[in-house]
Amino acid sequence: MFHSVESAYRLCNVRFEMLDGIKLKVVAKNNEIDMFAGADALQRYENGRKINSIKADQSAILNLYRFCEQQGIDIISRVALQKPLRIGEIEALSSWCGFKIDGEPVVAKFYLSRMRGAKRFLIYLWSFYQGKKSHTIEDLQMGNALLKQMKEGFDLYSKKPFAGERKDAVGLTPNLQRKFFSIINPSEDNSQNPWKTNKIRWRNYILLLLMMASGNRKGEMLLLRLNHLQLTGKRKYYDILKSAEVKDYPRAESPAIKTLGVQVELHDDIAALVEYYVTHVRKEFKGWQKSSFVFVSYRDGLPLSVQTPNAILNELVKKHPAFKGLLSPHRLRNTFHDLLNEALDNKHRHMPALSRALLKAPVQESAGGWASGSIMPARYAKGSIQRNVRELQLLIQGHMTEFCPFTGFS
Repeated sequence: MFHSVESAYRLCNVRFEMLDGIKLKVVAKNNEIDMFAGADALQRYENGRKINSIKADQSAILNLYRFCEQQGIDIISRVALQKPLRIGEIEALSSWCGFKIDGEPVVAKFYLSRMRGAKRFLIYLWSFYQGKKSHTIEDLQMGNALLKQMKEGFDLYSKKPFAGERKDAVGLTPNLQRKFFSIINPSEDNSQNPWKTNKIRWRNYILLLLMMASGNRKGEMLLLRLNHLQLTGKRKYYDILKSAEVKDYPRAESPAIKTLGVQVELHDDIAALVEYYVTHVRKEFKGWQKSSFVFVSYRDGLPLSVQTPNAILNELVKKHPAFKGLLSPHRLRNTFHDLLNEALDNKHRHMPALSRALLKAPVQESAGGWASGSIMPARYAKGSIQRNVRELQLLIQGHMTEFCPFTGFS
């Protein structure tokens, strides 16, 4: 995410006579010292923090303010109302923190300093306003729960920037979706398909289909195991399980699960396709019994490498240049979230924009497996949100079946 040079915020030198004339770098807006940034600088100095460290603190606050300025977020008002940054906003902030004003990426240490500084300052603001807003134990508990959720969002993106402004930051258009499904159709007579053998076509088809139908990240799909699938019965679904560490992945690099865990509902037609792949096609791979991972390599039957989903899509792009710069695992994930957003807008189309946004946020966060960053999940039953997610997952997948040819697997 590239920064706009124009901003009302900047760092300025301020002499504090009450502190023996010490000079500190402090955030100012329109050449007036920001009250909260100034108070934070003084408090940090009185607690023994060094001047250069305070400058780093203020730089992080400046970065946060400029991000909110560009995004149209009144962060002080938001915190005063005890409304934390949502996961999507933290994701965008992560991308913002990863670049300099000139668009060059920052080093990891600088990125971490920005994110930690923003998190610390938001906690400082939250504590200030919580004392003014919390009049009951319930208010205090609600505020603490919301703050905890925001902290979890920051922890999720603390390691490296989220590349939200890459070319894959939006989903495929409806026309490209139809073309994509036409290409990956595993039928033997499909000359558009870039993969040669039947088993590779089917493996890639199911992998890409699930990524687009669920919004899961590539790492989450690579870690999917056979016992995570429920493909028969009234409800059909699979589980993405949150694990702190993957210890038994037999590749040089292990995939990561960034979500908090999620259960993905499956449309009957899609569940039938997955079942066919698992019970018939997967067994055609050499060494398929070596592991319980759903997606395995044709070379050794072990799970795919982290780079394989990208390589699969690169092969497709090579044969179909119209997708150049428009296709990646993250693009498929964003396609799902675009479809989810459209479905939610349609479902709540008769409501005012603000009410619609408040209703959409918990469903979008639950579907993405994110820590909740909105106030709504704390007010509404978790089961109700999950029912909404299941309903919309099936709705989206049902629409996909209209232009996705489910043939050639009987």
